Amino acid sequence: MDKNKKLIVGIIILVAFLYIVFNISTLLANVADVNMCPAAMTNNCVHKQELDFLVSVLPLIISIAVVVGAGIYYLMGEQMESKEHSLKKNTEILLKFLSQDEQKLVNALIENEGRVLQAEITRLPGMTKVKSHRVVQRLLDRGVIEKDSVGKTNIIRFSKEIKEGLL
Repeated sequence: MDKNKKLIVGIIILVAFLYIVFNISTLLANVADVNMCPAAMTNNCVHKQELDFLVSVLPLIISIAVVVGAGIYYLMGEQMESKEHSLKKNTEILLKFLSQDEQKLVNALIENEGRVLQAEITRLPGMTKVKSHRVVQRLLDRGVIEKDSVGKTNIIRFSKEIKEGLL
């Protein structure tokens, strides 16, 4: 969703939320049953005074909370977008230095959060057991990935330096 659509949806949600908040406070004021209070016949009903204060302050508190929440979301959203952009850029730069088969392996690692079985690599399009073994060995030699033996299969994962840069 582009920024204009996000902005419009956010404004609509905010207006709807504030509309509901102000109507709930009005509803609370109308629901108050002062006949239950023993001091209802006088103007000193403590319950009525507390409810009136709550009804008058509630929209202000909720409005402040919404503004603070929107501000935090705005600030954190920019950080997340810049991190996503730099991650995508780092990935593109890394993939330019790799052969097509190596790119397939790295993409499989990225899709699986940095860990994949070597048997799954052989199932990638255009890969055989021998080819996947050679690709894994080339990336091991360069220090891009690490291999852990588990039983009869190997777990392939990014090296620590690459994982910190990509994931």
